[in-house]
Order: sequence, then structure tokens, then C-alpha cells
Amino acid sequence: MKTRATSGGLATLGGLALAIGLAVMPLTPALADDHAAEEEEVEIVNQMSFPADAMWQHSFDAYEGSAGEVNAALRRALAFSKAMEGEGVAPERVKVAIVVHGPSVFDVSNDARYGEKYYGLENPNKDVIAQLVERGAEIWVCGVAAKYHKVGNLHLLDGVKMAPSGTVAHAELQRRGFGINAY
Repeated sequence: MKTRATSGGLATLGGLALAIGLAVMPLTPALADDHAAEEEEVEIVNQMSFPADAMWQHSFDAYEGSAGEVNAALRRALAFSKAMEGEGVAPERVKVAIVVHGPSVFDVSNDARYGEKYYGLENPNKDVIAQLVERGAEIWVCGVAAKYHKVGNLHLLDGVKMAPSGTVAHAELQRRGFGINAY
């Protein structure tokens, strides 16, 4: 096949790539369905012990956020807290912290500020944040990111606090013995 460069670029190759992509695309869901059909029920039995007198201090980093969606890091932090409780660990022995920076600063802001950014939407993170705060979680906002995105202290949801920066917040949490979630 000959391809000729034109003002539109390599149209023949681009068209071929698009045709191949469209031809392959329908196979992906079929493969996923075949895999699901082959799955069998598996039993999972916890073999890890959690001493009754131990403390767990775990922090999460929230950077990415999407309009109208619950922030994944906030959701993971709440899931961790509930999972530990589900394993019989007393809630007062589990300390969770979240450091919020980058565009996710809007995810911890009130509806008015969230709506200014995201076309009138209400903040879908309010319930998760309220549950985290009720469980004693610390939610720290990077002051540098907040200033850049024009999210001030008065815009923050109840229980959310401002830190000088995300780096400083993580350093302070680590100084106090918090581990950081790897994902």
C-alpha cells in the first residue's frame, strides 16, 4: 500500500489504524465475559491477627478528583477504617488521615465552591467526609494547592483542616507514626 503525505497527514495509515482499532474493539468485552464465566467462587479466610492493644495509624494521599464523583482516596480511607472494625479492631485503635492536594481540594469544599468549579454540581464527597470525621479521621488540605485553586478555609467542609502544604502534612503525620497507603 502506498501512502502519500498531504496537508491532512498520513490519511491512509490513520484510516487503517482506526479500522483495525474498530475491528478489534468488540473482542474486548467478549473476552471479559468469557473470563467472568470461568470464575468460580473462592473462599478467603483471614490469617492475619490484630492485637487488641495495638494502634493503627494510616494515611492516604488524595490528588486526583473528577467532577461529580466521590474521591477514590477518601473512599479508600473510609473502607480501611470499616475493614479494620470488621476484623474486630476497636474504632478508637484506628486512626486515619488524608492529605488532600492538587485539584482534589475541591472534593473537600462546600457545595457553593464545588459548584463554582463544577458547573453547579453538589459535592458528592460530603457524606464520605462526614463519616470520616465522625470516625475521628484527620483531613488535611495542602495550603499551597488551596491557594492556587482559590479554595480558602471558609470553603472547607466541617472537620476539614488547612495545612501549610501537603508535604508538611505528610511529614507531620509520619512523625506521629502514621504509615502512608501505597496506592
